Amino acid sequence: MEIRSTRTTVTFRRAFTLPHDVRTVPAGDYVLVTEEERLEGLTFSAYRRISGYLIVGGGPANPGRAEMFPVTEAELEALVARDEAAAETLHKVTSDLR
Repeated sequence: MEIRSTRTTVTFRRAFTLPHDVRTVPAGDYVLVTEEERLEGLTFSAYRRISGYLIVGGGPANPGRAEMFPVTEAELEALVARDEAAAETLHKVTSDLR
């Protein structure tokens, strides 16, 4: 079985709480590590996502420390959607104040 890992950057404009964790994570850029396995027996290359991890730094209290939090595709989509909705709400409020 062949497994590949990819890294992408996810940007959050607002603080958020990770699924299955109580800590609030500050806004910023975070690395998402996705692991996929190659599907065998096909005439073309195809991969299936088997895991995803969001890497969160330790912040000022723990510089140099990082943790990998497991996150499903659905959980990540929900976090991004909440962040975008919060940004749109803020934009609307500031536009209304003008």
